[in-house]
Amino acid sequence: MERHDFYQSVEQQAALADEADARDATHAVLSALGERLDDTRSQRLDGELPSELGEQLAEGPSGRSLSYDEFLDRVETQTDRADTGDPEAVSQAVVGTLLEHVDEDEADDLRDRLEAFGYEATVPESGPGAGG
Repeated sequence: MERHDFYQSVEQQAALADEADARDATHAVLSALGERLDDTRSQRLDGELPSELGEQLAEGPSGRSLSYDEFLDRVETQTDRADTGDPEAVSQAVVGTLLEHVDEDEADDLRDRLEAFGYEATVPESGPGAGG
């Protein structure tokens, strides 16, 4: 998978204006998610993504205990290029695309972790990345 394909999927799912907005939204969500995930999990996901995307998961501190509202606040404050809309909808588009582009075991593991964190609203109910 190419990063352009990832961004295009996020752009379409979140109804963003262009790829630049999708790139900004993707960076914000992956960075915030990387703060919450432990290093091992971030590194495993990083290995399945184009380097620019994987690095966003692995940058900064990890394993922080962020509530779902704190996670959404991080996403909102990090999307500084343009108004990307509702941080929950943007998070769902990015997480759905991420789940579609990693292997099935990693996707299932990530869904379980997101549920354990109280982030289940980031997993789409239908479309790319929906649990099944």
